[in-house]
Amino acid sequence: MADLPKAPFLLGAAFAVLILIALVSIALLERTQGDRDRLLATVETEAQLDQLLADMRRLESGQRGYILTGDAEFLTPYRETLPRVDEKLTNIEAAIGGIPAQVERLGKLKPLIQAKRNELAESIRLFDAGKPAEAIGLVRGGLGLRIMDNIRDAVYAIKRANADSRAEQYAQSRSQEQWLLGTNIAAVGLIVLLGGVSLMMIHRANLAMRKAQNVLRNANSELEAAVAARTAELTAANEEIQKFAYIVSHDLRSPLVNIMGFTSELETLKGAIFHAGNGAGPNGANGALAHPGGPGAQPTKAALEEDFTEAIGFIKASITKMDRLINAVLTISREGNRSLKPERVDMNDLFQTIRSAIAHQAQEAEADIALEPLPSIVSDRLALEQIFSNLVDNALKYLRDDEKGRIRVTSAAHGGKVTFEVKDNGRGIAPRDQGRIFELFRRAGTQDKPGEGMGLAHVRALVRRLGGSISVHSTPGEGSVFSVTLPRTLPNQSKRIGA
Repeated sequence: MADLPKAPFLLGAAFAVLILIALVSIALLERTQGDRDRLLATVETEAQLDQLLADMRRLESGQRGYILTGDAEFLTPYRETLPRVDEKLTNIEAAIGGIPAQVERLGKLKPLIQAKRNELAESIRLFDAGKPAEAIGLVRGGLGLRIMDNIRDAVYAIKRANADSRAEQYAQSRSQEQWLLGTNIAAVGLIVLLGGVSLMMIHRANLAMRKAQNVLRNANSELEAAVAARTAELTAANEEIQKFAYIVSHDLRSPLVNIMGFTSELETLKGAIFHAGNGAGPNGANGALAHPGGPGAQPTKAALEEDFTEAIGFIKASITKMDRLINAVLTISREGNRSLKPERVDMNDLFQTIRSAIAHQAQEAEADIALEPLPSIVSDRLALEQIFSNLVDNALKYLRDDEKGRIRVTSAAHGGKVTFEVKDNGRGIAPRDQGRIFELFRRAGTQDKPGEGMGLAHVRALVRRLGGSISVHSTPGEGSVFSVTLPRTLPNQSKRIGA
């Protein structure tokens, strides 16, 4: 098993060498092809040069035959050969292929060709003009012979350079063929070696795999037992939590029902007690209990009724508050049974939805909510909406009155996680309260806004169930920054949301 991690490295290295050899072979083949093309070009150049010399001799023969005999038949090969000279020069220039030294030599040959053609044309013109003596004198003057010798020398210079280049190319081609042969032999040897090593590694891997399967089978048995035990523990713990929530809500709601009943009875008694004697009587014309003042004076009927009404009001307010708390606990308990539904969530669209939902509150508070471009993540949309709706709503709720509200939502990606920040310029949170605001039923600062202290506790529970974390950085009087770090992809789709 210890040698198995080395196998991919060794095989990878062998394949890399094999690929390198293949690339070298391809490069050598391309160079050999290039050398062969250049070799053919030198052969073609020499053939064209020989044909050019032959054409120049044919031109000269036609010119001399015409001048010496006056027979116009000699001009027929002259006229047929003349256009082929330019064609041969063009072919030679193409065969040279842009070799600087050869281009320079060809540049010296072209003026000589043109000079020879001019000399031939001039002698024929003189003869046609009735000046045969001058035409013959031009031929016998030796100018044409010298030009022809120079042409021959220039052609031979190009042919010698071609011969040298051909010999060099032939030597290079032979060397490349030897390299190609050696490379192919090395490739074949490496393939044979690679095949043997592969067979050996496959054999050893099979042995190691069988051993690993036995170990894994044993480990799976132990793991299944451990998972079963842990699952039973978690199931029992979850049932206890659900029972606790139910018992708390049931035990609290029962006395509340009784209180509500007694409150109704008190309201009925109040009407019977305080409104039965509205007429005149011993207590006075207005029905109020009349007692003399002094240290032992009793409260009047109006005072008793006011106290009675105030007491009932306190009872009702307490009942209402306790009922809200119980409903909040039950809400969290019910959400604990909701399975997460991972999906790709465009956070830009999600925050746009949140901003639209609270647009009226933001307008009344004269607050701006700015969103920077946010990435998409795979998570539970409903949980995300609850988390960030609560944070944005809190930021809007606790703005300062002395400055225009600014709420900004940003994000930063790092590895497989994304951190979303909700920043405001509101009241801020004192350092001693920054750790307590995430606790159940705990609030910080001036209690001038409605709430039961459950929002941030619920937010933290949701963030944890999504595999993330939440923190706050705040300065009193300057604002707060709530940072929510979540994985790009929900790590465990079987998690449930709970408090």
